[in-house]
Amino acid sequence: MQQPCRKKNLVRGFGGARTRAVSPNTSIPVFLLLLITFFVAQAQDRRVLRTIREVNQLSNIEARNAYSVQLEGTVTYSDPEWGLLFVEDASGAIYVNVHGMKTSYPAGSRVKIEAVTGPGDVDTVLVNPKIEVVGKAELPTPERRTLSYINAQKADSRFVSARGVLRACDESWKRICYRMFDGDVSALIVAPQLSSAESRRLVGATVRVRGVSAVHIDQKGKVVGALIFANRLEDIEVEGGAATNPNTLAVIVNKGNPLNDLSVAELRKILLGERTVWKGSRKIILLLPTVGSVERQTALRLVAMDESNYKQYWQEKASGGDGTVAPTASASGFAVNVVAETNDAIAVVPLADVKGSVKILRVDGSVPGDPAYPIH
Repeated sequence: MQQPCRKKNLVRGFGGARTRAVSPNTSIPVFLLLLITFFVAQAQDRRVLRTIREVNQLSNIEARNAYSVQLEGTVTYSDPEWGLLFVEDASGAIYVNVHGMKTSYPAGSRVKIEAVTGPGDVDTVLVNPKIEVVGKAELPTPERRTLSYINAQKADSRFVSARGVLRACDESWKRICYRMFDGDVSALIVAPQLSSAESRRLVGATVRVRGVSAVHIDQKGKVVGALIFANRLEDIEVEGGAATNPNTLAVIVNKGNPLNDLSVAELRKILLGERTVWKGSRKIILLLPTVGSVERQTALRLVAMDESNYKQYWQEKASGGDGTVAPTASASGFAVNVVAETNDAIAVVPLADVKGSVKILRVDGSVPGDPAYPIH
């Protein structure tokens, strides 16, 4: 995973050599000149690359020639379980393939690397490395970049800083994972620790993340988006000094639903079955948190009821014979999946469980995390 750049061809073919026709009796024969040119080209191919910039100047095709590399740099991210090592020097940044190696190199480690070049998912990488820790160094100053810039793969392997709003992760990795949004643009944020109550509290917060810019590759080897590797949870800093209330709920709909905003009054009508269809007479499918949960109690406060009152309300409503049935109670993870797959579904779920596969509605013009947001 390398920073895309225009490549320079290190191999000069015979077509680039200019020779002068001479008499075999008075000068070096032409075939000998061609032979010398060939060995010069071979010597160029065997030269050792000593900076990341030199490696980055190779195309993926050239990288297959396995050029020798000897360089020194600073580790910006290490996760041996996933085969990841990113290193920067004064000239650039690069991904080192350490699959099969068990050693972790703390961020800030100064390392010497002997390796060869190889083709990567995006660009040239280092493979078959021999790594020696030679000291410690300060991490480079992160480049402040937008998610749009990072998604364009203009900062690949670089140590960056980016800003956005955190949502729950779409993946089931055994890592701290978020999807961070800046408007409609998003990137996955991953840190090599297990998820915790502390990390889940950041969902919904506006944050600035420091980490290494990379690309998300699917099982078929296709680039599907941007990804930022943070070394630790502390590299995700909440802006404004406080994380979102952990009891904050989100109202979610399918991404195909054109609705973007609800008033509290409209939401109450949906919760009470007074509004049962979307525009176009499509029936609303409502899902609420499971009975007895704190989240359900929070949702029912919107209609000024407790569980007993709400149950009795729907029993009386159902007895009216209009075919109205009480909202489905479901675990938040299941509800999110149903909404993602069902055009007419709407659910009230904990913000921490919301994924990028659904749309969060504004309520009275506010989003979860805003001081004026009413559902917490």
